[in-house]
Amino acid sequence: MIVNYRKEWFNHVAKERRRLQRKDKKATHRQAMAAASVTWPKQKAKLQRKAAREAKKNRTVESSSRAVQPTPDSGASNE
Repeated sequence: MIVNYRKEWFNHVAKERRRLQRKDKKATHRQAMAAASVTWPKQKAKLQRKAAREAKKNRTVESSSRAVQPTPDSGASNE
């Protein structure tokens, strides 16, 4: 899983702007970016951990699927 952190950053800013607009209906994108920059390191760490878990999961699934499948030259033929 490849994470596009630029896209995730703007998703985080949009989420923060929605939170700000609960209090101040005229919250701007710039204000949201300032508020989001405080919480972004923690959110980015969560995304990195999630990507690592997914990569680890994919590695284990691939290795187990390779062990189950027979090789083409296994000696078993229908002749």
